Amino acid sequence: MTLPTFENLVNAVTRWAEEQEANIVKHGRPLSPAEHALAARVGVREPHRIRVLLVPEVPFPNDTTVLTVASLVGLHSELTAGMTLRYGIYLRSDSIQQRGIWPHEFRHVAQYENFGSIRGFMEAYLRELINCRYGHGPLETDARAAEAHALPEGSDL
Repeated sequence: MTLPTFENLVNAVTRWAEEQEANIVKHGRPLSPAEHALAARVGVREPHRIRVLLVPEVPFPNDTTVLTVASLVGLHSELTAGMTLRYGIYLRSDSIQQRGIWPHEFRHVAQYENFGSIRGFMEAYLRELINCRYGHGPLETDARAAEAHALPEGSDL
């Protein structure tokens, strides 16, 4: 199989992410007051725009090329507990009690805000995945740092 150009990969993933964000915004729930406060604490400027959709499995693009690239960089859809697509967050329903998932995903929202668009974030994130593999680049490192520092001990989130 021939891998797509970086530009084509960004275009495909951005289109998919925009569709998924619209679905989450339409069907997801707004944040609770505690979730809203946590989102603000990790740097989200507009937490009122966030919607969360609980799903049995986090969806991935149904494109064999994108799935092949995901596998090459260490992304595995069946292991994914959450996915942020700007102001839309998919959370796997059996993962909502994981202590770090909330600040991690909220920090990704803040990153999207800093990039200014889904496309801007996707360009940086895909480049990070290709160069560093999943979990080892600056955006994921930043989101993991939010996990470690955002929740006070004894918090219900």
